[in-house]
Amino acid sequence: MSALDNPFRPARWEHHSDGPPLIWFAPTADLLVQDKSVYVHGSRGSGKTTLLRSICWEDLLYNPSLKLQRTLGDFKNIGIYIRFPDHISSSLGYLEWQKHFPDAPQPDIEFFKFFSLAVELICAEKALSATHELRINGRIGLSAGQELQLVADVVAEFPQISAFAEHAPNTFADLARTCRNLVRRINEASGRGTVGSILPHLPAREPYEFLDFIVERISRNARLKAAHGEIAFGFKFCLDDCEVLNELQKKSINTLVRKSRFPISWIVSTAGSNSDIGDTFIAQQPLTDADRRVLSLDDRDRSDFKALCEAVCSLRTYFCISAARRPEVTAAAITSFFPLEARLGTQDVNDIIGQMLRRSASPLARLVQSAAMQLRAAMWKVSPHYELRFKKSESRYPFYEAYVLLHWTGREDSFRTTTDEEHIPGILEAAVRFRDGSFQAWMRRKMVGALLHLSSRLGFKRIPYAGVEVIVSLADGSIRDFLEIMAEIYEKYVQTGSTSTSLESPAEHFARSRTKIANKVQTAGIASASESFVAGISIQNDPISQAVSVAVEALGKHTHHLQANPDDPSALGRAERGIFIFDPDQRGRGNDRYILSRGLVLGILHQAQLAGYIRPAQLTSRRSRSLVASDSSAVAYRLHKRFAPYFRFSYRGAYEFVKIDIDDFALLLTATGSSDSALAIATNDEVEQLPLPLSSDETND
Repeated sequence: MSALDNPFRPARWEHHSDGPPLIWFAPTADLLVQDKSVYVHGSRGSGKTTLLRSICWEDLLYNPSLKLQRTLGDFKNIGIYIRFPDHISSSLGYLEWQKHFPDAPQPDIEFFKFFSLAVELICAEKALSATHELRINGRIGLSAGQELQLVADVVAEFPQISAFAEHAPNTFADLARTCRNLVRRINEASGRGTVGSILPHLPAREPYEFLDFIVERISRNARLKAAHGEIAFGFKFCLDDCEVLNELQKKSINTLVRKSRFPISWIVSTAGSNSDIGDTFIAQQPLTDADRRVLSLDDRDRSDFKALCEAVCSLRTYFCISAARRPEVTAAAITSFFPLEARLGTQDVNDIIGQMLRRSASPLARLVQSAAMQLRAAMWKVSPHYELRFKKSESRYPFYEAYVLLHWTGREDSFRTTTDEEHIPGILEAAVRFRDGSFQAWMRRKMVGALLHLSSRLGFKRIPYAGVEVIVSLADGSIRDFLEIMAEIYEKYVQTGSTSTSLESPAEHFARSRTKIANKVQTAGIASASESFVAGISIQNDPISQAVSVAVEALGKHTHHLQANPDDPSALGRAERGIFIFDPDQRGRGNDRYILSRGLVLGILHQAQLAGYIRPAQLTSRRSRSLVASDSSAVAYRLHKRFAPYFRFSYRGAYEFVKIDIDDFALLLTATGSSDSALAIATNDEVEQLPLPLSSDETND
């Protein structure tokens, strides 16, 4: 099936070729349009680029999907989108300024002046071009005389810039072209190592002065036409992909942000964890919360991400309908055109277990069903909460609760590996504990562990995942991964032979339908999306990519072993283990067979993180800190949740920390045998139980 036939592909902004990308103006974007600068960071695919583009003038003016929701006149800052790899040569990061200025007390300051000029020229060129086009479109009021005077003032203040112009600049278009030419010359000199020859010809100025001079005069003279009249406006420069910058370049950006004030503000977007440490070139003046807001997309609330997924799905399906048959919707209604709960349904762990039990002929399945029926009757007597929960449907039973209690010995941290009917009376005695909210919270932490444990016992190779909560969780905060999962579900939906008329395509039929997508179709799509994610790791044949592939496979199998091994009593005691700690400061085991250095192992893990296959975790909890020394430089990672169906670990990810010997893991990456045999090398021999948390703050639904 062609990607063009699938409303959920392409999943990346950069790959849209059939019309403009579809944009939802998320509530988070309201935080970006304020005067204060913002630092945005998040994993790849978390929606950073779309978020930035939703406040930028080109899309507000021309993008049909965004025009349904917002107009340029809704804001007092004109957003200017700048993607750094497209404008700044990577060679700027390799310049050795001590060679150019051997007598300078601080050569880095000279680099700051040089690099900041390139940034200011790019921003000025974009601001001039935007003002010029918006004036032509009648969105900005500015007389021709004011434009000519502004350009003349710039040339008078910075006369050396004229040396890079084809003719003396007179208009905004001329001045913008001159700025572009100068940036090209700067990039060229950096690449050729001839920076020394261009430095004397650059405009004399202090960092921030050139951009401030131009933007301040545009804001003073021009007026933006808004719904409530003409207003003075500023510019918000949206710098994307700033992870490509080195530390000195980031420090330079921090300094520009530190110096900014209306009409200039910034958005600095970085993939991965926040690397902004606040250092600037201004003595004793680091960046503080007063200068900028820090926004993490990875820390987005679950309900916010779910709303984002629904809005993006709605836009994708709405615009896949031909314009002639596309229904008219309001800006408020467009974001719920594809209601996730109605189309995907809601399904919890007990629903999934119920499906498995009905399909299985195992005696264990009958035992769990019998135990759940008796437990439900006992729970009704002791807990109104559970009575209400299960009386809503006579077919719903507390399967995972019964399964956990069948294996619980009654001691706070002890579980048996096998069970039979003689343990059912103990379940009924434990029913009284459901009056306690902390016990309910402890039980909820075991629910996915019980699902995995039971699926292994019953021999299920594919867990029947379905429902909006499962799919949103598997996306792991990445709208790109959510779209990939939905794309696979759509293709399975079409393969079922769903009818469509001669007037509408399968995509239109899918978009217009209001019936729930069958669980079987969702399960197949979810599994296919997970399999394709695994298959995409080793497409490249270079050694690093192959090492990343081996690392992901080993961690995936190890996570499954920790979470779903029914012969391991700690699988339920410490459910959902799988956040792996790698400590480069640990003492080695004296094995001289290690081929990879610890630094290279950490580099491979970092590459896997950049590719989005693993996610970093903070060593802030008491449990995680107890596994490393206080001065350790240890790092922790877990696998992306989209791998969960393939490797059969928790769709909620991992919550418990496990330490891996980094030298043993290095040996695993170079092992010539199967990853199954090598897996034991990377496994820490410690087997610990998780204490029963009977405090109400241990809730994790």
